[in-house]
Amino acid sequence: MKKLMIFCLLMALVLPVAAVDDDQVRYAGGTVPALRPGTVGRLDTTSETSLAFEYAGMKLLIPYADIRSFEYSTEVAHHLGVVAGITVALIKKRERRHFFRITYCDAGNVSQVAVFEVPKHMPRALQATLADRAP
Repeated sequence: MKKLMIFCLLMALVLPVAAVDDDQVRYAGGTVPALRPGTVGRLDTTSETSLAFEYAGMKLLIPYADIRSFEYSTEVAHHLGVVAGITVALIKKRERRHFFRITYCDAGNVSQVAVFEVPKHMPRALQATLADRAP
């Protein structure tokens, strides 16, 4: 039992976190045909009219006026068993991933959904921007 707990603890500490870096945003999935899940880029909120996801020299523009809804959620980065979860929780705080789901209509008036994984310092600013500019 002791060896199992040590093994679980070591695995939890060694596992790489697939979270995004400081200013990077990852497209986690959705219905946007031009993007593949896992595409890394950055969100530009400086425009007054649209949210831009810049990736690999290209841009996905989401006009604020066409946003139908947005939702912020968090998820535990690693799902561990009960014993491993308790052991890790005693040593360090569980890491979380932060997601934004944005539902909007594209140029052809087709409903689209984009889910972005954002760094942990970005949700408050992005949520405030979307609440202010999106109808």
